[in-house]
Amino acid sequence: MTEFHRIDSYDPQVLEALIREVAPDGLLTYDELLVEPVARLAAAVGLPYTDAEAVRRCKDKSALRAVLAEAGLSPVRFAVAATEEDAVRAAEEIGYPVVLKPRALGGSIGVVQVQDEKELLAAFTVAADANSNGIVSAHSGVLIEEYLDGPEYSVDAVTWQGRTTPLVVAEKEIGFPPYFEETGHIVPPAPHPDLAAAVDMVVRAHAVVGLDRLVSHTEFKLTSRGPRIVEINVRLGGDLIPYLGTLSSGVDVAGAAADVAVGQEPDLSTDRSRHAAIGMIYPEHDIRLESVTLGGEADRAGLDQFTTFVPAGTEVRLPPAGFLSRIGLAIVSADTREECQSLLAGVRADVVVEGTPLDSR
Repeated sequence: MTEFHRIDSYDPQVLEALIREVAPDGLLTYDELLVEPVARLAAAVGLPYTDAEAVRRCKDKSALRAVLAEAGLSPVRFAVAATEEDAVRAAEEIGYPVVLKPRALGGSIGVVQVQDEKELLAAFTVAADANSNGIVSAHSGVLIEEYLDGPEYSVDAVTWQGRTTPLVVAEKEIGFPPYFEETGHIVPPAPHPDLAAAVDMVVRAHAVVGLDRLVSHTEFKLTSRGPRIVEINVRLGGDLIPYLGTLSSGVDVAGAAADVAVGQEPDLSTDRSRHAAIGMIYPEHDIRLESVTLGGEADRAGLDQFTTFVPAGTEVRLPPAGFLSRIGLAIVSADTREECQSLLAGVRADVVVEGTPLDSR
């Protein structure tokens, strides 16, 4: 890095003034909340970038559903509800169970599955009032959609000159039902007869939406009715999934994103074939955190990193009182999937969390 500027990146006028002053070769953001503003900024200053309308279609989850449905790709019944009454009517038409989610937030914040009207009425406020560090959804209303059964996956892909190339396919671990907190990922996923068709569906969806010149992170499920897209995120995958890809195959997803941003063909080379996994560390219940340590005397060969990042004294609340309530993470790698899973389970078992229990809110 040769230069940096400290600004309020969420202020569009300040950001545009800086871009015009610096005149960079390209723009790149990994921030979920900035993907749409940065796309529009690039158009305003004349920098090559992903089409802003294509970004908007992905950022607004209801718009993405509509575009895919029109193309006959990954059909999912859905509606947008402004009120509880709208939500009840939509759920009755779609059929329970349904999932409620904000139209434009990330990290599964405010996403909840409900089985009937009583649960829906209780969950509507959770989805409607969800926020990420105080920032609410850029699009109003709550998305109501049919529940998608089956295991969940993600694929980080690069699209360059109209061609989408999958780079990292990860199998997700989901916790805290009826919420959808992502608690871990493993790369590559276990074999599944529908996996190749699902990845091909993701590639075709990029063309349907109009995406180009970016690295994306798409989530999908292998349901009993076939593969279905959950959402397309127009940014690098979170939860260090790109890093898992590097550990597993040697591919540099972040480097590919930087290449594309400056108009350079991305380097997609690989040099290994291993397994890598990340596991998020959570408290067992709502607490005021005192410490997080890794105990035990097990052999830590294969442990790439163990990191904690929540200061002592912090109140940590689990869904629905709090989302992304992680207090640490562990990353492991190994030659086989089984060894990788065993290593991660051993680390998690040896984590010691100290704190004062909090009354539930």
